[in-house]
Amino acid sequence: MTTIVIADDHELVRESIVSLLREVSGFNIVGQCSNGRQAVKMVDHFRPDVAIVDIFMPELNGIDTARQIRKISPSTRIIVLSIYTDEACIRDMVNAGVCGYVVKSGAAQDLVEAIRTGSRGKVYFSEEIAATAEGIQNKKGKRKNNSSQTECPLTQREREVLQLIGEGHSSVEIASKLKIRETTVKTHRNNLMDKLKVRSVAGLTRQAIRLKLVYVE
Repeated sequence: MTTIVIADDHELVRESIVSLLREVSGFNIVGQCSNGRQAVKMVDHFRPDVAIVDIFMPELNGIDTARQIRKISPSTRIIVLSIYTDEACIRDMVNAGVCGYVVKSGAAQDLVEAIRTGSRGKVYFSEEIAATAEGIQNKKGKRKNNSSQTECPLTQREREVLQLIGEGHSSVEIASKLKIRETTVKTHRNNLMDKLKVRSVAGLTRQAIRLKLVYVE
């Protein structure tokens, strides 16, 4: 039995995925949620075989969700289910360690096949983005050797704080969500301003969008 956690902030999409997968023999949905932070908690609790995540989710985006899942449950295989097919999104998710990337506009069977393939320790990419994803994956090892020079200089916690700032949360709200002191949030905010060379919350919000921590239509 393949155990699965699903994270997608669109309730109708998430419920459709759950309904689809519940009809597949050998699949067991052990948890579903609407944001990345909940997904990490569910994975930590259930240690599922597979976690299905979207890219742009509130509180914790798919990139950082994937990174945290890989730390707490290395055996959990992560599959992206997204409407986005641009190279930047694919690159960020592949570099975060996902084993599959399924485009939402594709056939439902794509997701089923991705789960089956991922649970066997292999990778699966939708046909529309396969060439791009495989090219990125082939270059991943070379980039890893120079990761200290190419990665964003922000720490994981700073990325979390920046996303929440970009979503419009106050320091009090951020402290509550991250279970840290308000003074610590303000320290992170000041460090973010120094690192990103901005001097206002509006500037931090623009940086959150630039780093794809927050999506704006």
